[in-house]
Amino acid sequence: MMKKKIAIIILAAGSSSRLGRPKQLLELDGNTLLQKSVITALAISKNVIVVLGANEELIRPTISQFPIQIILNKKWAEGMSSSIRAGMSILENRNCEAVLIMLCDQPFVDAILLEKMISVFKKSELPIVAAEYEKKLGVPAIFDVSFFPKLKTLEGQKGAKALIISNLKKTKQFFFKKGKIDIDTEKDWEDFKSKK
Repeated sequence: MMKKKIAIIILAAGSSSRLGRPKQLLELDGNTLLQKSVITALAISKNVIVVLGANEELIRPTISQFPIQIILNKKWAEGMSSSIRAGMSILENRNCEAVLIMLCDQPFVDAILLEKMISVFKKSELPIVAAEYEKKLGVPAIFDVSFFPKLKTLEGQKGAKALIISNLKKTKQFFFKKGKIDIDTEKDWEDFKSKK
């Protein structure tokens, strides 16, 4: 049984407006940020879904060689919730017990981290495991099947965070110090490369 039948949805639909170019295509050590995320996810699950939106025609060819399912979220401008709904829409009939939601712009998310999160999820009796950084909870996050209906009907810009915040008593925190590091601006990217 592969990791308790956990599917992974990678959210990669944003327009990177603050960066000024698609962050999904930023390249380091021979792979783009999105390719790195896909490789990380495939090390954990055979059931990987990538949600694209803005710049889909540029990004899709860079990941089409991987054994993943790519879905286009035409409503990507509505925010992260629309991408989660798009990803969840193709999880039907896959017999998954949980879904792990991750972004492509948290460069310190790797397979070891996800393995540890899944281990915590398996041992916990709570249905959600969420990354904790800067005293906030967010993604990567794992939701068991009981939360699938809510994930499929999420609204708003905040995406999974809103669901976590409204279910704190059902959430196990997973400390991820470097989770606060994401790539939103050119400075973020330069700072990350200099510290790597």
